[in-house]
Amino acid sequence: MENDNALVVVSMHESSTDIVLADQNCNISFQETYELEISKLDQDSLQWEIGGMIAKTFGLENKQRSSAAIAISFPGIVEPISGKIISCPSNAKLNDHSMSGELKQNINCPIGIENIVNSSLIGENWQGIAQNIHNALYIDLKESFSSAVLADNQIIYGSNFNAGNLIISEKLKMSQHLGGKELENVIDQIVSFAIFLDTEIIIINAQKSDMNSISGLLNAEMKARSMNIKIVEPKFPDNNEVIGALKMALTLSFEQ
Repeated sequence: MENDNALVVVSMHESSTDIVLADQNCNISFQETYELEISKLDQDSLQWEIGGMIAKTFGLENKQRSSAAIAISFPGIVEPISGKIISCPSNAKLNDHSMSGELKQNINCPIGIENIVNSSLIGENWQGIAQNIHNALYIDLKESFSSAVLADNQIIYGSNFNAGNLIISEKLKMSQHLGGKELENVIDQIVSFAIFLDTEIIIINAQKSDMNSISGLLNAEMKARSMNIKIVEPKFPDNNEVIGALKMALTLSFEQ
């Protein structure tokens, strides 16, 4: 008999969390958004809140089913194998917390965790603009101001699980519009990564009002270096991290 339990995605952002339920074909059947300020949590309240949100979402769906697998997309540096949060930029209290391990004590199913930008790149590589691409960069200049690296069809983590990390000034993060020397510095970093990784495409997730200046600077720098790399916007800018996490949940579900 086909397993009718749900694939569950927990998509966490700085001030809200989406709980997404999908079938075994990754068709989303139910989704609920909850207010949750990560900066106000400690390790215990994090577990309590996430577990409660998952339970509440199943109750709202009212199909009397449970989790086949849970995939968490988290805005910070994580270690996917151990399920540990290495660094949470908005709340140091969550550092070194084994989020998936703690959830498993109360939820009997496979649980995984991934950095939100890695999840976005996985989603675009699976169903989006980076399908059939082997080497890609995903640059988020809208929310997390970080990057993800795909090389030979694999997400690259590095020894500290922070491969491809961009050095971005707080001034640029707080700017209403991206520009100036701070943006030029980020562009230089992106181009250096692209050269080193033999990148096929660079995916830029940014505000629409900033895309012209970003792509213009990138194209000018690559032309100066005789590089031919396609610069694109994500196909699913609003939910590619959910799509990437769904792929993880589907893979985890086969562990049952």
